[in-house]
Amino acid sequence: MKATIVLNGVSNGTMFITGEMLIAADGGAEELRRRNLLPDVIIGDLDSISDESIEYFQSKGVKIQVYPHEKDETDLELAINYALKYGATEIEILNWQGERIDMIIAMIGLMSKYENITAVADNCEIGLLSTGEHSLKAIRDEIWSFIPLCEADFSISGFKYSFDGKMSITSPIGVSNEALENNVKVNVRSGKVVYIRWKKKPL
Repeated sequence: MKATIVLNGVSNGTMFITGEMLIAADGGAEELRRRNLLPDVIIGDLDSISDESIEYFQSKGVKIQVYPHEKDETDLELAINYALKYGATEIEILNWQGERIDMIIAMIGLMSKYENITAVADNCEIGLLSTGEHSLKAIRDEIWSFIPLCEADFSISGFKYSFDGKMSITSPIGVSNEALENNVKVNVRSGKVVYIRWKKKPL
């Protein structure tokens, strides 16, 4: 089963929800309300959602799990754990972009802790690749970047610039590559690799 987690980011574009389970992480519920969508559950300390929205979702029978404001987990981690507890084998994260670069870095760290989690937006997609061979969909001339956490031994094929060896985050030479094929391959021999696929060309 696939779960969709909606965060409290900034998304003015189309939101493609492909999961069977829809989870709002705290203020992500405000974005869902704006789009007239009901989540299966709202999870978090509710510091980013209005009382009016809480009452609205309660009147619609939406389950709300409230956590204390002072906690070790982020609302996203609570949402991920909920999804996994109730059978999710794949997770997509939506509405994650915004000015909180610290939360985006934390999100990538959480993604590296689990399997099969992807952060998706109109303009780009972020994923984590663990040890093994991976075949990924692409479009010719798309910009892709590969960044190790924090060191990885891997190879890529189907790109303008080839790479086969060890890369460190202190020397991130995998930034700004170009796809040459509609199906690209990444073979991770050790470590973990973050990929960023730009579906719309970045500035």
